[in-house]
Amino acid sequence: MSNLLTHDRWAVVRVTGTADDRRMPALRAQLDQAVDRHPRVAVDLSGCRLTGTRWMSVLLGAGRRAHDRGHLFAVVSPPPHAARLCLPVLARGGRLLLCEHTEQLPRLERPH
Repeated sequence: MSNLLTHDRWAVVRVTGTADDRRMPALRAQLDQAVDRHPRVAVDLSGCRLTGTRWMSVLLGAGRRAHDRGHLFAVVSPPPHAARLCLPVLARGGRLLLCEHTEQLPRLERPH
């Protein structure tokens, strides 16, 4: 359902297939683990279809967990209905960034 990649010092959890309510506990655990281990985590939804309602609480929880640790959390390529209706509300508190593509994730200075 998902795998962990890296992109410009971001840990990217790429979700694939149908992300329904019964798969959300596994995604929650993976995001929690990624946020605990990496200061910059993005969840890429470009390869998945979101169904049900639990995905919103999973993303909010991961964003809150990252924020509490002083980490960055981003949602990449959300489906149109999520981008239009739900995610802007979650992003208002500064807990997550919204990006259309991983290339839009904030670039970070690399040490020399």
